Amino acid sequence: MMNYKWVDWLLVFIWCGFIFFCTSSPLFTGEHTAGWIKEIMDHFRFKGEDHINDGLFSWNFIIRKLAHLTVFGVLACLFWRALRPNRYARPLAWTFTTLYAASDEWHQSFQPGRSPEVTDVLIDACGALIVLYILLPLVHRRVKSK
Repeated sequence: MMNYKWVDWLLVFIWCGFIFFCTSSPLFTGEHTAGWIKEIMDHFRFKGEDHINDGLFSWNFIIRKLAHLTVFGVLACLFWRALRPNRYARPLAWTFTTLYAASDEWHQSFQPGRSPEVTDVLIDACGALIVLYILLPLVHRRVKSK
């Protein structure tokens, strides 16, 4: 069987490019996501439009932070795939993901309508941690038991 490790690394770089694009695009600012949420709530006639953008427990805040968890969780998984079978694949994947999250926040400091947030790096690191140390072991345990 041929070694296709380069495909794993290609996926890492593609996903990093996707994150970079989202950070660079004005379509993914808080103002725009609040607009999307309002349109969806209006379309489905959900009540609670007053909670779209009103602080910590707003729909905009929750959706944006869940996106951070998910996007960087996927990146951690891709790093892990590219680094395995190295016995340090998980801690290295977490470290690389967290460093990329920090560099992404720094990149945001140069984008109009964006601001770097240390809390976002922490959320990104938590997303990576959840995927690498909770979800992946669960999936492996389930696969091995079959």
